[in-house]
Amino acid sequence: MPTFDDRSGSQAGSQPKSQAAHTAARDGSTSRLDPPDDATVISAPAGAAAAPRSSAEIGLRLQGTMLGAYRLDSFIGGGGMGAVFRALDTTLDRIVAVKVLAGGQADDEEMLRRFRNEAQSAARLDHENIGRVFAVGSDEGWHYIVFEFIEGQNLRDLVREQGAFPLGRTIDVAVQVADALEHASQREVVHRDIKPSNIVITPAGKARIVDMGLARLHHVEGGGDLTVSGVTLGTFDYISPEQARDSRTADVRSDLYSLGCTMFFMLTGRPPFADGSMVQKLLQHQQERPPAIDALRPDVPRAFGEILERLMEKDPAARYQRPAELVADLVAFADTHGHAIAATRPVLLPTAQSGPQRPAARLPWVVPLLGLAATIAALWYQAASTRALPIPTTTDTPLDGGLLSTEPVIRVGDSVAGIAPDATIVAADLRVAIERAGDGGVVELAFSGVIDALPIVVGDRRLTLRAAPGMRPTLRFVSLVDVGSGLEAACHVGAGQLSIEGMSLRLEATAAAGRRPALFVVSSGSLACIDAFLVMPGDPETAADLPADVAPAFVAAQGVGGQGDAAAAAVRCGLTMERSWACGDAVFLDTAGVSGGRIVMSWSGGGLLTPRPLVMADGGSESGGGLTIDASLADAVFASRSPVFSLHDSPARPLPPRLQVVARACDFLLDGEPLIVQSGIREPAEYESAVSWRDQASRYAGGDILRRVDGAAERLEDMFRDQPVAMRTVSRVAAWPDPATWQSDWEDAGTDNPGGENGGG
Repeated sequence: MPTFDDRSGSQAGSQPKSQAAHTAARDGSTSRLDPPDDATVISAPAGAAAAPRSSAEIGLRLQGTMLGAYRLDSFIGGGGMGAVFRALDTTLDRIVAVKVLAGGQADDEEMLRRFRNEAQSAARLDHENIGRVFAVGSDEGWHYIVFEFIEGQNLRDLVREQGAFPLGRTIDVAVQVADALEHASQREVVHRDIKPSNIVITPAGKARIVDMGLARLHHVEGGGDLTVSGVTLGTFDYISPEQARDSRTADVRSDLYSLGCTMFFMLTGRPPFADGSMVQKLLQHQQERPPAIDALRPDVPRAFGEILERLMEKDPAARYQRPAELVADLVAFADTHGHAIAATRPVLLPTAQSGPQRPAARLPWVVPLLGLAATIAALWYQAASTRALPIPTTTDTPLDGGLLSTEPVIRVGDSVAGIAPDATIVAADLRVAIERAGDGGVVELAFSGVIDALPIVVGDRRLTLRAAPGMRPTLRFVSLVDVGSGLEAACHVGAGQLSIEGMSLRLEATAAAGRRPALFVVSSGSLACIDAFLVMPGDPETAADLPADVAPAFVAAQGVGGQGDAAAAAVRCGLTMERSWACGDAVFLDTAGVSGGRIVMSWSGGGLLTPRPLVMADGGSESGGGLTIDASLADAVFASRSPVFSLHDSPARPLPPRLQVVARACDFLLDGEPLIVQSGIREPAEYESAVSWRDQASRYAGGDILRRVDGAAERLEDMFRDQPVAMRTVSRVAAWPDPATWQSDWEDAGTDNPGGENGGG
């Protein structure tokens, strides 16, 4: 049964050391609990009054009584400010947690003000990763706060029972906690006691911060700072150096230091400075560097160690300045190293690199990278402003090089590295080559120019289609295959894995009446386009007048719940675009017909030019569980005449799609449209938690609106200029990308690199 931590007042799950407290409360025992090694310390200045009566005594006296409308059923823990009870709210008939201020402190004006401040602080917070406050009151001289009762077990006890966490799980918890701290800091609340026992993990795996007993509201109306000089608040295993010196100086960076110590504990089962007395530990936090995490956990990459070290810098100016910056780095690390993050990140907040950065010793590698990015950007804008050629879109206008005058050379191997110079040659028939490749095989196209191709069906196989070194082949699809759910595809990936490398794919077929054409259809498999060029029919800057349900898509997600049951359709697939370009009148990723699951999309380098959205997603059903789209975008250009992300729900599909984006050094060209649009049947405020946007040095041109919400009652708009962290915006687009330039540059990149980046024979 869930409890509050029996030694610090925070909630936790059942565990052996907590059981003693429950037993004592039931049998009337007055035995005290031993102070734990991570107990909250509130040290008073010399000459302070004697300590108030213990929380155990309060528990014995009040258990089974009524305070206001709350029946205190069982005493389940105590902390520096009072006792905590599991209680019944008799008005609403729900289980709650009630914290009662220690009796001796009820007459202490300073402690009473701090207690009220806890209620004020917690009442300002409304976040899925923070325990919520319901009410505050007084009865018969007892002052109390009513909190949400959280099912779960705290991190301290989980690690002690299960051992150190895997790195992926640590990142998942840290992202959730950092999101909660970002939410709190935006409302000028600092927790000041982040530690493992104050973080509860629910049975569903969600992290919840509890016990705002030490939280400080920076600007309390009508009063000053409630922290007095000479009083140390915090926990000495996890306290920041500046908070130990003077807790009035603690801000969100102090909470980040404590989070770094907590992450260290999750990975090692011990705090960074585990040995010595309280004074020795405080001195170590002030003077010594924590042990290198990769020395204690060799499976943890050095790159993650650098994140942890930045969190635990002695100087607050050298740490992350905002929790959102930490989230961006953690998500980027997870994407790079293949760690899945289940956490939702509900705060719509840009993460710009503001304030002091990492120490200079860590910066040299950034300088050439920034120089390279600047050079590429300058060349791109110069080319975009001087070249304006139409993109070929019809079968009688082939790519440069024309149609092949001889049969193409197609080689087949049984693995990506398995094509020898004398490999099997299949004349002109790509379908035969794909059949011969089998599962895990590779088909290499050793020609430049255009060939017509029949639809490709991957099934549940793994297949690689790639260009031979120095070649730039193009597959032109003039027919489609019906894959159900109202979709027709040129390439049906299904549950398999398809990799397109160094090639161009062009869709020129039209779908049957009432059906949606797609270049790729993916359900539970994965698609990777590396150094590829994708072309859809139509003008890449002007959308054709088509119903939304038959608009073409570069990639369409297809549920796996059955063609006849859209409500049960779910998807779990991966989509990678690396140094790849896409042009044409089509939605890039369309999830119509999918009502649940997860899509992970990564786009690094290259760009998209379309009059339609990058992502169009419909709502989910209760049976489907809702859809989550995780997008990691880096160093790419996204030019759209529509909202870049278009998310909708409806009475039939009432769960809003969830979108989580990290955008690093991207250019978004908006043409006056919002970056994100959410619309549907819910109240506008309900959509906030469905979107998370993390910005790192991206640029937004031609639009003023970051997000527009068209809810059931009204329209709300979040403007770029109103964000708490500045985003790089430009009032208008200087020049739209030229698809012919992109295509020419792509072709030149292949022929200028005869050795090829994709291997070969």
